[in-house]
Amino acid sequence: MHHVSQEQSKWTEGPLEMDTQILVSLSHQVAMRRQMDIIANNIANMNTTGYKRESIMFSEYLSQVDGSLPKDFREVSFVQEKGIARQMTNGELSATGNQLDIALEGPGMFKVRKMDGTIAFTRNGHFAISENNELVTPQGHVILDDGDAPIEIPITSNGFKVAEDGTVSADEVGEIAKIAVVEFENYGAMRKIGDNLYTSEELGTPAEGYLVTQGMLETSNVSPVLEVSNMIELSRSYASTSRTMEKLQETQSSAINKITKFA
Repeated sequence: MHHVSQEQSKWTEGPLEMDTQILVSLSHQVAMRRQMDIIANNIANMNTTGYKRESIMFSEYLSQVDGSLPKDFREVSFVQEKGIARQMTNGELSATGNQLDIALEGPGMFKVRKMDGTIAFTRNGHFAISENNELVTPQGHVILDDGDAPIEIPITSNGFKVAEDGTVSADEVGEIAKIAVVEFENYGAMRKIGDNLYTSEELGTPAEGYLVTQGMLETSNVSPVLEVSNMIELSRSYASTSRTMEKLQETQSSAINKITKFA
């Protein structure tokens, strides 16, 4: 802890220091507002199939303020957003009885070719069969196999089955393909693009240690109790910071009035 001399105290309690304190408090408020947005988004998606809880990461940003004080007293710590973290723990499995519903447990995501030809990824295993007899998402994006080809279900086939490793088969035709499941080093860097889809600058690698269950869907891993608790705590912190900023502004106004009076 730094010990501030009488001379240094005179400067650190001046208008410049109060301006700096207000800016630091403001950076904390901006960070808390961003956290609140993330929490609200988690709550909004608590019933979204395969949704993964998000949290925000912050880092310390050091800045030098002007003045004649020693460096240790001029170095100010602000809050800076670092990125998004996704909690990739499994959600609970919900039985649907629909043979086209596929739940994914463990690491990885399904690989999808969008209608515009680009590649995306999802944890939502609520699939359908298109007019071309291809396995698709509800929006019509094509589910890919481990060779990046569409999974075509023969018209005459019955008894559609998906094994634990993602192998698709049907009566009379046998094995058809294996659903691609891909994992990534940094899930937080993936970008949401709508329709419960994500894109990534990583190419991804074939996932290992996953389990596919037919006739079930993975629910969101968001805990409503935890999110509401975090929201309440964050609201209190935001209000406390607001009161601190108001006091600083009142002190600054009082100091300016005194300076003006003596001038």
